[in-house]
Amino acid sequence: MLASAVQRLFSALGFAKAAKSSFDPLRATTCDIQASYAAGTMTAVSVVEAYLAQIDRHEPYLKAIIELAPRAQLLETAKKLDIERKESGSRSPMHGIPVLVKDNIDIHPDLGVASTTGGSWALKGSTVKASAPAIERLVKAGAIILGKANMSELMWFKGNNVSGWSAVRGLTQSPYVRGGFQTNDTNTGHSNTAGSSSGSAVSVAAGFVPVSVGTDTGGSIAFPGCRQALYALRPSWNIIPGAGIIPITPRFDTIGPMTKSARDVAVMLDVMVDPSTTMIPEGGYVSCLLYDWEGLRVGSLEPEPWLLDDTVVKPVKSATEQEIRETKAAYKKLKAILGKNFYENVDLISIGNSSIDENGVDRFGSMMFADFRSSLNHYLEGLKSSKVRSLKELIEFNDAHPDLELPPGYTQQDKLLKAQDYNMSPEEYKKTDEWIRRKCGPEGIDKTLAQYDIDVIIGPADSLLSNLAASIGSPIGIVPLGTMDFNGRPFGLVVLAAAHNEAKILHFMSAWEKTMPPRAVPDLSKL
Repeated sequence: MLASAVQRLFSALGFAKAAKSSFDPLRATTCDIQASYAAGTMTAVSVVEAYLAQIDRHEPYLKAIIELAPRAQLLETAKKLDIERKESGSRSPMHGIPVLVKDNIDIHPDLGVASTTGGSWALKGSTVKASAPAIERLVKAGAIILGKANMSELMWFKGNNVSGWSAVRGLTQSPYVRGGFQTNDTNTGHSNTAGSSSGSAVSVAAGFVPVSVGTDTGGSIAFPGCRQALYALRPSWNIIPGAGIIPITPRFDTIGPMTKSARDVAVMLDVMVDPSTTMIPEGGYVSCLLYDWEGLRVGSLEPEPWLLDDTVVKPVKSATEQEIRETKAAYKKLKAILGKNFYENVDLISIGNSSIDENGVDRFGSMMFADFRSSLNHYLEGLKSSKVRSLKELIEFNDAHPDLELPPGYTQQDKLLKAQDYNMSPEEYKKTDEWIRRKCGPEGIDKTLAQYDIDVIIGPADSLLSNLAASIGSPIGIVPLGTMDFNGRPFGLVVLAAAHNEAKILHFMSAWEKTMPPRAVPDLSKL
């Protein structure tokens, strides 16, 4: 009834009824949607309706969304944007584009989402004072915020539970993996969506939105982006304003786009990046999409030494062999194209040597624990309203409500408990920070880029390479490669570059997208 009323209103305003469209939410990019707007085959109202219908069909199983804004409000927003497009033109390439946002990023209640929960019942009902600056930039550009995506509760910093699970929504499932998450798998095994931005990634892959927003502290965009066959990016630290998120540590936390195409990554950067924080390429980030390999110098990492170990991903021999084989085949294809501008098996400091010191201390992890309590307390104290105002109170809430927060199979809050009691002196913090920056920068990524005179380094996404980038605030992109024969889950590559050199990653992404087969699309009929 509401849809027909909206259509009658459009007719009264002089809009022609949208022609029958072959709109495919599983494949549509922002560019496709804007083309349909220009052709008159779709309106923002009909696009929102299409995505909501897709959510209705598949969200009960996938559990990728924590909260949607009221449908009437979403359709009213879409209607206003359609009218604005007709009367005064488009605000940006994000005008009328639906977006889902990870539920640790603040959205003001005026946009129809009541709380930013981080997946925790302790924060259900809390209210924020304002949307995060990154979200304000999207709204100003004409994006339609559909709601909040599911995630690993508290950015997977609650405890060693299954990745992608939150107390508020449950376990996010992959639209690709046959049979869903296997209870005998490891917490981030082959059947798992992996990474705390799981709902943001799944929502794009499953056709709930064309693009989404995630956050990354050390792999939370790379892992789920890889496993949902996405083009995604953890940008250089803080070029997208990091304010207004439930934090682990402001030292590493970063907001980034999760999409189906290289162009959509660039489109979102052009909207969300604060130009005062970096040098934006002339013509914007979309100008970096050259769709060829000319002038690009690439170094590849031997895949096997970098793959996640057996404690992280339960080994499946055929899957490991396939990932190594197809990664090497991709390298061979790039070498044939790039010739002398492709460098095989470049040297890069190992994860162990870049994060574990001579005394066996995990420097990367220790910085997160050192920052978490004070960072979270500061965030909670700044909320307009909340049941809890400190990490201590959050732990107490969980203990008092085990049926909600510590159900069977998800009983861990060991990270919260450790963080509550964790202390590091200012002197030790400074020493740790300097150690990590040196190991991952001058002795790590920056050294390898300079040694081989290359623009980017590529390696398997099923690795901890994202930690190296996070440690020095440099960007890391994700590109899709293939799907596992044994269960259907995607895998891909990461692309590392120097800090503030998103341009080279976008150049690589666009050339890769043109050269390689299309990204895999899930068969939702088999869920």
